[in-house]
Amino acid sequence: MYDMQCPGCGHRTAMMLIDQTIDELNIKNKIIVGLDVACCSLLIDELRYDAVMCPHGRVLPVCNGIKKVQHDKIVISYMGDGAAYAIGTNEMIHAAHRNDDALCIVTNNGLFAMTGGQIPPSAFDEKAFDIVPLLKNMDIPFLARETLSNRENIYNCRKYMKEMFESYMTNGGFHLLELLSPCPTNNHMSVKENVEYINVTVSKILKCGRFI
Repeated sequence: MYDMQCPGCGHRTAMMLIDQTIDELNIKNKIIVGLDVACCSLLIDELRYDAVMCPHGRVLPVCNGIKKVQHDKIVISYMGDGAAYAIGTNEMIHAAHRNDDALCIVTNNGLFAMTGGQIPPSAFDEKAFDIVPLLKNMDIPFLARETLSNRENIYNCRKYMKEMFESYMTNGGFHLLELLSPCPTNNHMSVKENVEYINVTVSKILKCGRFI
């Protein structure tokens, strides 16, 4: 499943967690997924749900439009950090400010992966763009971050994922879960080295937890 992803890629783990949550909540027939281009686009042929490919950085506006005409659907906005925190920063901030009905999952690997690993605003260094300070005081129902770096943290990701889906289905409004992810291919590390880097170094730069 999700064999188009590179070995050790966090997108694979993230989508498996989404699948498990959807199966547990028995909501498969209600799901529509909006995918960004770049590495996210590789998922579309393997998804078990209705899906649409969105312009780069415009996943939230597309999914917002879908939600307005498909009120009974659970619309997932799935993207990487390049789409969320570079070209799509305005869309992210204003969707949260309006408290749009958005179920947003960002797999953040700190680089533009598909085009060779260029440095985005969210690069994992001391000046990494951090969405949490911008959103945590807004009137939104859910904001959390966790790493896809070890068994315990992946378990936390799944817990947050279920909490987010349940809150979205009950309350609506803007929900964001950010998953700090390895990208061994573009970081030129082994999977083990990259996972350790996320677990030890990146988690100190971008603090994890549930903030709302």
